[in-house]
Amino acid sequence: MEKAIVVCVSTVTITVFLFLTWYFWHKAKSRERMFLLEKGLDPKETVDKIQNTSLLKVGIIIIGLSLGLLIIYFIEKFGNIHGPEGLAIMGLSGGISMIIANKAGNVNGK
Repeated sequence: MEKAIVVCVSTVTITVFLFLTWYFWHKAKSRERMFLLEKGLDPKETVDKIQNTSLLKVGIIIIGLSLGLLIIYFIEKFGNIHGPEGLAIMGLSGGISMIIANKAGNVNGK
């Protein structure tokens, strides 16, 4: 019975998360498009450049989190990990990868 409740709550949580992600992504894209039209720029050209940079940033973050998981795996296999150390390693690897993605993905090159 407990597993069924956990599965239901997890499914609802993931569904809500995915919907909210889609909603805010769509809302941001609309605002961006309107802003570009107000400035007199062609949204098609600018969006393609930004989209390529976004994919680069997402890729860097996924690589960073994967490296964090790999480090946690090796620490658990060969060492002893207790409590929040795994979460701390994931936070550090995710944060470092976000910083790198921000530096690597600047559109203006600054």
